[in-house]
Amino acid sequence: MEGSNSLASARNMTAALGWDEVEYVPLITSRGVVDALKAGIVDCGVMAVNNHIAGPVRESEEALAGLDYRILEKDTIPISHCLFTKDASVTKIDTVASHIQALKQCAGNLRRLYPDAGRQEVEDTAIAARYLAEGTLPPTAGVLCRRDAGEAFGLHLLRADLQDDPRNATDFILMTLGGD
Repeated sequence: MEGSNSLASARNMTAALGWDEVEYVPLITSRGVVDALKAGIVDCGVMAVNNHIAGPVRESEEALAGLDYRILEKDTIPISHCLFTKDASVTKIDTVASHIQALKQCAGNLRRLYPDAGRQEVEDTAIAARYLAEGTLPPTAGVLCRRDAGEAFGLHLLRADLQDDPRNATDFILMTLGGD
């Protein structure tokens, strides 16, 4: 999905492999990637496997468990989480929505800056931005996502760089079914 960390990494990895004619299909979850590979909808898939702050991506571990797959390329990208609101009129947020990994990576700063705001897990950071823009999330919510995701959905940037560690990065793989 446009604005997602997975898409940013997918573009890096396909460029590193010299692939110039690529169709990027948003599959949102690691299980979605595996299901699309098994169904023959896609030839390759991208998923986050480890965050340098929050650790292994459990969703990907579960999706890959027992699967015969081959890694074609690896990539590590820096992760910067921004907090966006629906518009500039929102002065107090009551909920912060994002992917569980983003919420973990920003937990300390969120506790310090937004102690009264609840947390809501969403399947992807860019999806959280879309949900806020479309009204699926209430206008009093804030979302953690990449800057380009928030901007793509016309949201208002409230704070940048909310990750607890400025060295935050995530490892991704580009994979296909079948062993070496």
